[in-house]
Amino acid sequence: MLYTIIPYEVIFEKKEEYTVMNYSELKLGNKTLLVERLSEGKYLIRNMFSTNPYDYLDKSYSPGNIIFL
Repeated sequence: MLYTIIPYEVIFEKKEEYTVMNYSELKLGNKTLLVERLSEGKYLIRNMFSTNPYDYLDKSYSPGNIIFL
């Protein structure tokens, strides 16, 4: 519940305009990557999840990089 003086129409005015991105999760070793498919076999990394802190130092899996599978 929202307690505000701002009308709900202003807060939620563009709810229908959001586009659903085509995200999927890929498991590579002990890393889980949240990726967006660009084309066949080409993926843009959006986020990486890992319990190993050294995985985050690997720049090839940082968000914004493109991987080919």
